Amino acid sequence: MSLIRIAWRYFWIRPLITLFTLIGIALGAGLISGVLTLKREIESSFVEESAYFDLVVGAKGSPLQLTLSSVYHMDLPTGNIPISRFWNLRKDFRVKNLAPLGLGDSYAGFRIVGTTPEFFDFASRAKEDQPSEKYYPLGKGRLFERDFEAVVGAQVAAARGLKIGSTFVGGHGLVSAATGTETETHDAFPYEVVGILESTGTSADRVIWVPISSVWKTHEAEYGEPDDASDPKEEVSRFPFVEPTEEDLGSNREVTAILLQLRAPGMRFMMSAQIQKGTESMAAIPINEMLRLYQNILTPFQTALLSVGYLVALVSTLSVATTLYQAMERRRQDVATMRLLGAHPREILWIALLETCFLSIIGVGFGFLIGHAGLELAAGWIRNQYGVNLSGWSVDAFELKALGIVLAMGWLAGLAPAVFHYRKAPADELAGR
Repeated sequence: MSLIRIAWRYFWIRPLITLFTLIGIALGAGLISGVLTLKREIESSFVEESAYFDLVVGAKGSPLQLTLSSVYHMDLPTGNIPISRFWNLRKDFRVKNLAPLGLGDSYAGFRIVGTTPEFFDFASRAKEDQPSEKYYPLGKGRLFERDFEAVVGAQVAAARGLKIGSTFVGGHGLVSAATGTETETHDAFPYEVVGILESTGTSADRVIWVPISSVWKTHEAEYGEPDDASDPKEEVSRFPFVEPTEEDLGSNREVTAILLQLRAPGMRFMMSAQIQKGTESMAAIPINEMLRLYQNILTPFQTALLSVGYLVALVSTLSVATTLYQAMERRRQDVATMRLLGAHPREILWIALLETCFLSIIGVGFGFLIGHAGLELAAGWIRNQYGVNLSGWSVDAFELKALGIVLAMGWLAGLAPAVFHYRKAPADELAGR
């Protein structure tokens, strides 16, 4: 009988103890795999999304809050700024693309964001051998062209059953999708769905995009201010490319934020400092804010979880050593008989090490499957709650190295009892010494 078959039979002599040991190793390995995969996928998704915008300009306050509310739609805005800030930035030679944002309303927990058609012109910076890709590609229908037309994200359309031609009424306030109820609805200003975006796995999937002029008209009518709501379907101009009128320049209308893409990313630091010092507004650099968030908050939290995973794995490997030592103590007669029949001490050593390898490999393998399968099952919930599209089965070299450490820990844990019995003579084994 081969050494592998002997080790495999010994491995299942005490199935309950073996099972509990495997569960311990699997839990440690699964936690490590899950934490590393989640960290990698979230970081990749958030950093990639923030890279589309060089600057976000808004009311002074927390740069991180401004970034989260304007780019990821995950926090409350810092306030509003006058529309004149938009016109001034539009004339800046350093600006390649820009679009205003107007927040304040929601529908069934999904934010209604006012903007202009130019917002959908934002695209990735194309490399020499690659075409530029639209940030928010249109899947069905068209972009809005008139007031109170809406382009909805893929998740919004799926969750609320919205199709081209569907109508809905927004409500005042920013509420979560879990709550899904607005405090006050704008019944006099229904929106019609004219476009549905492709699913991108970003925050755009859970946002409703409408003309910013519609947001202004809704709230001006609500507060009894003069407006031109008598023609609710007025055509929406692509006004970033139209010279503002005297009325526009003197308007007291406001925007929540302005997203900018610069002609050269290297200008972002100087321009951010100029806006911060020279105006009533603030400019945040989205990618810097997200990296700072990871370094100061998320990375320590993920490191703590990773440490817990290694601790669980360590306790499990110590259990491997204890289990293997007790098993070899119980099979003294078997080992002594094998030695008397001519088995070399190295063969006894290899049987013990193979048994340890079975425990480690099977435990880590199950842990890998548990960690990744768990993330894959949670991917839908994470996408619905945070707009992050992650792949539960993605693997990188760092994760494989981490699991390799767990394997090595398990093998080393079984080495000591194996060597202890390797050094014993048959007479000692028979005598129980």
